[in-house]
Amino acid sequence: MKDLSKLAFFGGKPASEQPIRPRPIIDEEEIKAVEEVLRSRNLSSLAGDKTKKFEEEFAKYIGTKFAIATSNGTTALHTALASAGVKAGDEVIVPPFTFVATATSVLHQDAIPVFADIDKETFTITPEDIKRKITQKTKAIIVVHLFGHPAEMDEIMEIAKEKNLIVIEDCAQAIGAEYKGKKVGSIGHISAFSFYATKNMMTGEGGMVLTNDEKIANKARLIRHHGQASTYHYEILGYNYRITEMQAAIGLVQLRKLETFNNIRRKHAKIYYDELKGIKGLELPVEKLYAKHVFHLYTIKLTEETKVSRDEFVKYLRAENVPAGVFYPTSLHLEPLFQNLYERGKGLDFYKNISYKVGDFPVSEDISRRVFSLYTDPILTDNEIITISSAVKKVISIVT
Repeated sequence: MKDLSKLAFFGGKPASEQPIRPRPIIDEEEIKAVEEVLRSRNLSSLAGDKTKKFEEEFAKYIGTKFAIATSNGTTALHTALASAGVKAGDEVIVPPFTFVATATSVLHQDAIPVFADIDKETFTITPEDIKRKITQKTKAIIVVHLFGHPAEMDEIMEIAKEKNLIVIEDCAQAIGAEYKGKKVGSIGHISAFSFYATKNMMTGEGGMVLTNDEKIANKARLIRHHGQASTYHYEILGYNYRITEMQAAIGLVQLRKLETFNNIRRKHAKIYYDELKGIKGLELPVEKLYAKHVFHLYTIKLTEETKVSRDEFVKYLRAENVPAGVFYPTSLHLEPLFQNLYERGKGLDFYKNISYKVGDFPVSEDISRRVFSLYTDPILTDNEIITISSAVKKVISIVT
């Protein structure tokens, strides 16, 4: 390594004089939309009309017949699984490199998350490993369009058709992304979205379930509201997964801005690429020919040429007053929760023989220890993206 004293972490001058901070764009339109709801006194989706309008507009944008708004992305995933008929003891194939809710939503149905490895370039679940993990107990596949890049949906849908499986698209990080000209969320049997504050469009918290199947849509509405078919009459076990009218009002405004937001994210990704291409030690993200990537995050892989760990690299980078994140530092199958499901609270016999070890999912394990993410948020300026890139170049030049 070269002279570490040049790094801000060791006392050198930082790449940015002031910290650069990504955050949601909230303008007067969002504030006025919330104010309108507050003044109406119709704060619940049971009383107002914003939620219904948000559902209609979002379904139209993605290209599905039905949309059911929920309180957050996790409840959207759980609602999707329950609406699909996933039950105790069923197996659901999921990637191990994703946010934990993708897999824990399966556990909430007392079903079994079965991990399948990911592609080393797109970080999305591979059709090849899906095939290897299918058993007679397999009910569904959850496909995660991670960081904004679509998974290989044609092959996955073919597998599902052949094996009579349900495909659920986890689109939390890919709102507006496209696979062969189709919006993600319109390809599988069901899809789930998140509108958490950091997403490509946001409502603070919030989620959405989409489908073209009327039976599934009707069941999702029951699940969202206590299983209630009519006032104080209950058909199935349900939950309170309702979104608020304030969230829906923000969502309507943000949806109108989404294409602009995504275009800025793609522009920022292009700047990162132009600034960082060809640099020793960095492997930049790809955009496959079939995909429109919306770059929720710009995720870079450190190669073996670097002389420090990914965590050390990010520590040095953050000291330069630029934002950088690690998503996700551990492949889920190695987390304590999934190491022994039987002993960790479920107590159901079909969890007894489920265990995972280092080496079970080599691509996911390798990716999880080597990737870091740069932010593409529309609130960041082009000059700030260039400054962040300069900080990366500074750190990588010293630690390789």
